Parts: sequence; C-alpha cells; structure tokens
Amino acid sequence: MAFTSIERYLFVFHHIFHRRYKCLLYRIPIPTCFLFTTIWYSVLIFAYSCRNSFTYSSFQCGTLCYLKNSPVFTHLENGIFFMFPLSIIVIGNVTLVIRVLIQKAQMKRRHRLGLWRNNFRMISQLMFIAILYMSIYVPSCILLIFGSYVRRSRFQPWAASVRIRYFTHLKYLVIFGCPFMVLAGQKELHQMIKKCFSPTGRQPWRVRWKTQTFPMTTVPTMMNGTTLM
Repeated sequence: MAFTSIERYLFVFHHIFHRRYKCLLYRIPIPTCFLFTTIWYSVLIFAYSCRNSFTYSSFQCGTLCYLKNSPVFTHLENGIFFMFPLSIIVIGNVTLVIRVLIQKAQMKRRHRLGLWRNNFRMISQLMFIAILYMSIYVPSCILLIFGSYVRRSRFQPWAASVRIRYFTHLKYLVIFGCPFMVLAGQKELHQMIKKCFSPTGRQPWRVRWKTQTFPMTTVPTMMNGTTLM
C-alpha cells in the first residue's frame, strides 16, 4: 500500500520520471517486501537461540520467544513493518489530495478541467482503498503508541486491551474489503448507479390493463340433472 501511494503520486505529477523508471517501480516493491519479510521471520523463528512455549488458550498460541527475550525486535517490527509504512500512506495520500485540489484551481484558470478530471479519476480508486486502510490502522497505531510507548498514562491498560481485543481482528476487514473498494472506484459502476437512480434513466411504469370478457348469453340453470332450454 505504501509503494502504491508513492507510485500513484509519481504517475500523476511526475509522469516523465514514472515512464522512465516504470519497470523498476513495478518490479522492485513486491519481491522486496516478500523476500525481506520471509528472511526476517525465518531467521528469527527458526535460527534465534530461544525456545518457544505455546499457550493454546491464548491468541495465536502466545507470543514468539524472540519478542519476549528482546524488546528491541518488538520495537523494530512496530517501527519498520507498521508505523513507517503507515506514515508513508497517510502523508502520501494527504499530499496527493492537496496537490490535486490545488491543481484544480490552476486548471480552472487555464480552462483545462478535463485534464484535472482525468487525474482525479486516476486517484479515486486509490482513495477508496486508502480510506479503508487508514480507518483501521491509524486508530490501531494510536492505541499502540499509548499502550506501549506512553508511560505513566491512565490510558495505557485500556489502549493495550482494546488493540489486542478488537483491532487485531479488524485488520481482516481491510483484506476482505479491498475488492469491494476497488469495485467502488470503478467508473462503470458509478455510471450504472446514476443510470438506475436518475429520472431519465428509469423507464416509466407501464400500466397493463387486464381485459375481462363477460358472456352475452345466460347459462341455463340445472333442474333434476337436466338442462332447461
């Protein structure tokens, strides 16, 4: 998500640089994230000199032993894998929105709002995903700071408890909600919704009159099993 925010900013405002280094921007981030996290956890879980004690009644069977023995690894993981990427996402998306709004005023004076609308459509899909991502991880980061790094605070036990109980599981909402956010950013879906709810797009109700035929002759009555003619 952090690399996506940087890539979209370069694509909108530095398209020449983005076009020149397009292969590097698309090929480096994914292998880097995959290899770095794989090596990090493989070495610390299997090669670090400690013994794991699993508690099957706890969440994720307890904490890994290298996190218990050395708080340095806990701080590194919180900083490298959580706070640093989240700060890039927040700063990158806020900067992107501010620059797009400033660009609107400049394009309006130059009578080039069509180009601005194209740029706005390019960042709209990212904005939906970023809002979902930040709505979960920004409160979680604030609770982490109050629960782990702010000492002698009356909110410390409450912040740690809320983060462990709720926000540890709310991260799955981001994973399962991303496809729906991508769908919400599609232009075709917006046009379909406008067409369904606009007065001109809906067809008027057609009143169908059901005709009923009444016989012009009377049905003879039955008497003693015979028909009276």
